[in-house]
Amino acid sequence: MKLKVDSRTEADAGETLVRFFTVAEHAAIPVAVPELEWTAAPGATLMLHHEHLLCVGLGDPGKLTTQTLRSAAGAAIRTLQKSGRAKAAFDLRSYPKWIAVAAEGAFLAHYNFDDFKKKSFGVESLRLIVKERDLALARKEARHGEISGTSANLARQVGNQPGNLLYPETLATECRRVARREKLRVSVLDEKQLERGGFGGLLAVGLGSKRPPRLIILRYNGGPPGEPPIALVGKAITFDTGGISIKSADKMEEMVFDKCGGMAVLGAMAGIARLKLKRNVVGLIASAENMPSATAYRPGDIVKTYDGTYIEVINTDAEGRMVLADAIAYARKDCDAAAIIDLATLTGACVVALGEYAAGLWSTSDSLKAGLLSASEKTGERLWPMPLYDEYTDQIRSDVAALKNTGGRPGGACTAAAFLKSFARDTPWAHLDIAPVANITKSRPDLSRGATGFGARLLIELVESWSYNS
Repeated sequence: MKLKVDSRTEADAGETLVRFFTVAEHAAIPVAVPELEWTAAPGATLMLHHEHLLCVGLGDPGKLTTQTLRSAAGAAIRTLQKSGRAKAAFDLRSYPKWIAVAAEGAFLAHYNFDDFKKKSFGVESLRLIVKERDLALARKEARHGEISGTSANLARQVGNQPGNLLYPETLATECRRVARREKLRVSVLDEKQLERGGFGGLLAVGLGSKRPPRLIILRYNGGPPGEPPIALVGKAITFDTGGISIKSADKMEEMVFDKCGGMAVLGAMAGIARLKLKRNVVGLIASAENMPSATAYRPGDIVKTYDGTYIEVINTDAEGRMVLADAIAYARKDCDAAAIIDLATLTGACVVALGEYAAGLWSTSDSLKAGLLSASEKTGERLWPMPLYDEYTDQIRSDVAALKNTGGRPGGACTAAAFLKSFARDTPWAHLDIAPVANITKSRPDLSRGATGFGARLLIELVESWSYNS
């Protein structure tokens, strides 16, 4: 979709004008429409065909947020695509501060995963109409919104790929392709290098598969030389059967989305590079396929991780924390990270706790937590702070090793976070359990079904607003 920003209010040939209305502005609709028929509720759309005008609701003006407009812009694009309209113009003269938000929402809505079916119709061009005095800033903001939205769409596109086509080796190939395009430095540790390096967690999870694990390392150096990088760490289990502790068949197909933490990191690194942010950032994607076989790791195994910690395996379906243990330790030891933020579709317990409406947030740093919550507010990607009581760490202590990889059902999301915390040690650290929000099974008015790209925009915002003095 081509994006343009100008101040012309008249529509081009074949262009559908999109205007946004709060409930207080219902009377401003150019054609009389009873409120019972269209109330200007958030995201509600009304197509006036003769006027080539799409009206989109924003709801109560007193409750208007950036997310309201982002979703409304998305609903507009998806409505236009369903009606076969190729050209659109958003009238944003009343919203000069929210140009980036509108562009972001439009690009998020424009994406559909249709690699294996007839290509869906897409809006080909979008024009954002602003006041002439706002043009310079609006063009800059629109570009930011486009990059943020397309970075999340990259995470969605790779996240949606099936497990027979995307596995650790092919994921590494895709990451190399992205790195070349965005001028990122990339290195990939294969199974032999992982073995020589002592990455026992990654290797253990990958034992059951014919497709060996990979640790993918993406580097962006936009800050001063020698300044410690911000480390973004993502879990990328390309398919998760549960291994020997096998999952039930019901909804197992959704385990293609068990790589979405790693895909958020990939999308964020691409966006950070395109925006040329003045920070040093390293992205670590820990990738494996968790399969049952005669060679798979077993409950009762003792595994030595990258930093020398011994872990008793209780449940092979608690594999995400095993691969993240190695990656977090690598970020601390080898990257000398200023802070570590990990993202993972880690626990079903987090879904039980928060439903499908927010990701869980755990952190050892108040300033890092505050930065993430601020970024969350701006991007509309909800986070909910969760506790890290000492008792959760007690719950994962093993009788035969330093730790066990699960503490049982009570507080399952919190004990998983406590497990990961031990590998960050004194480095400021945050963990986002994105299991509730990594994918949606039904399309929304503003977003198509499948991987959501949750976390990519959030990480870009966090890095952009980062302060090493915080």
